[in-house]
Amino acid sequence: MAGVNLSAAAFASNKVPGRDGWDYMFPRQSEIDYFTSAGMKLVRLPVLWERLQSQPLSDLAPQYLAHIQSVVTMAEAGKAKVIIDVHNYGAYGGQLIGSDTVSVDAFVDLWVRLATVFGNDSGVLFGLMNEPKLSSGGDWAGIQQKVINAIRAAGAKNLIAVSGVNWDGAHNFPQVNGDALATLTDPGNGLIFEVHEYFDRYSSGTSAECVPEDQVESRLAPFTDWLRAHKAKGLLGEFGVSSSAGCLADLRVALNFINQASDVWYGWTYWSGGPLWGNYMFSVAPDKDGTEKPQMTVLKQFVN
Repeated sequence: MAGVNLSAAAFASNKVPGRDGWDYMFPRQSEIDYFTSAGMKLVRLPVLWERLQSQPLSDLAPQYLAHIQSVVTMAEAGKAKVIIDVHNYGAYGGQLIGSDTVSVDAFVDLWVRLATVFGNDSGVLFGLMNEPKLSSGGDWAGIQQKVINAIRAAGAKNLIAVSGVNWDGAHNFPQVNGDALATLTDPGNGLIFEVHEYFDRYSSGTSAECVPEDQVESRLAPFTDWLRAHKAKGLLGEFGVSSSAGCLADLRVALNFINQASDVWYGWTYWSGGPLWGNYMFSVAPDKDGTEKPQMTVLKQFVN
């Protein structure tokens, strides 16, 4: 499946709850329509845990939850699915899950509550956590296993996207996360392994310069091989390039590689679209006059 991140709902994480429509903003109908009409049928929706729950183990915040539900409704009207991505880097209020301040049970509770709301909607995928900063891949796998078990115990059948530590990179996935995440099991047989990859020198997503084309496939191949070895499915949840000719060439190589390996790749979601990006070098939001970004022109060539 081809898709895009629509990411402004998690902006201004230092301002909680923040001003709705100013500090943060959910995607609007016109933005969802723009991408779904282009054939991008997977929306990764980063959200902020602190806005979903004002305190750990508390009720979900009605207004913020209603925004998520509205995005799901709009996307599904365009025959698209939504990944609810808790974009918190493994922490709540700056404190890591599993610390004295934020218990593993609190993280489990969040997902049980979301599963109760969205558990009957096959158009919603659960993205457990974006780029967790925990130091141990084994510890993080154990935490995710508890969440998976709780989601299934709640009766939800949604696909679940699990993540890895150390920025969740595709290029070093087997060494950093492969053994730990290979231990995960799912009674619902609905796991997707999410990775991220940028094509600058350090895979950081902070540079407008990209590596040569002949280095692109080697960034994605280790994870692809791991998926085949473990009979698993993968998602490239974040990747983005600037509009330079070299970067656009890298983008073509990457997407062609994924399409050729569709036996193990569930799909991809480009980083990023949505409001509030301004002149961000990776943005595929159209210009105010409707002009399409060069990256979007390339992405559309690889939409099924």
